Amino acid sequence: MIYLSKGELTRSRRTGLDYVSHCGCVYALGPELAGLWKKARLRPQPVPEGKEQAVRRMEGSGLVITTEETGTLAAYRLLTGCVICPNSRKWTDCFLSKPIRRVWKWITEAGLRLTASELIRLEEQRVQPTSALLGEDGRQRLTEMIYFAETIPDGILETLMEHSPARDTVIGALLELLRTRRLLLI
Repeated sequence: MIYLSKGELTRSRRTGLDYVSHCGCVYALGPELAGLWKKARLRPQPVPEGKEQAVRRMEGSGLVITTEETGTLAAYRLLTGCVICPNSRKWTDCFLSKPIRRVWKWITEAGLRLTASELIRLEEQRVQPTSALLGEDGRQRLTEMIYFAETIPDGILETLMEHSPARDTVIGALLELLRTRRLLLI
C-alpha cells in the first residue's frame, strides 16, 4: 500500500506537538503519527511494515490518502483524491522547466482549483495558459476546454486521463512541485 499526506503541518511552540490542519479541523499528532505523516508529505511512500492501522486511522480523518497501486498510476490515483492548492508563500517560477512552469501557471492563475485529471486533459490537448483562459474571466472558457458531453458525468474524466499519454508528464510536474513545497494537498 502507498500513501500520501494531506493538510498543512504546524508545530506548537508551547507544547512541542505537531498539528495538521485539514478542512477546518486541527489534528494533534503524537510522535508516531507525526513521523508517518511527515514521511509522505513531499512524495508518495510505501506504508511501513506494521503501520497499516496507523495510516488507516489517519486516512479516516482525511490526513492521508492510500492506494494499492504502484508507480505513476499510484501517484495519479493519490493526486486525483486531493485538492491541489498552491502554497501561500510567493514563489518565482524562473527555475522551473517548461512543462512544470506550465502546470504551475495553471495551478496559480486559473480562476478555479484544477484537479490532476483536468491538468492532464489540458496538457493532452496542448492548451497553453493564456490570459483568455486564466483568472475569473476565463473560468467558463477553461471549463469548456476541459469538459465535453462524454466527460461531464462523475468519474469519466479521471478514468480517461488515467490512460492519457500526458499523464506521466503532469504527474511528474505535480510531484516536483510538491517536493519543492510549492503545493498544499487538501
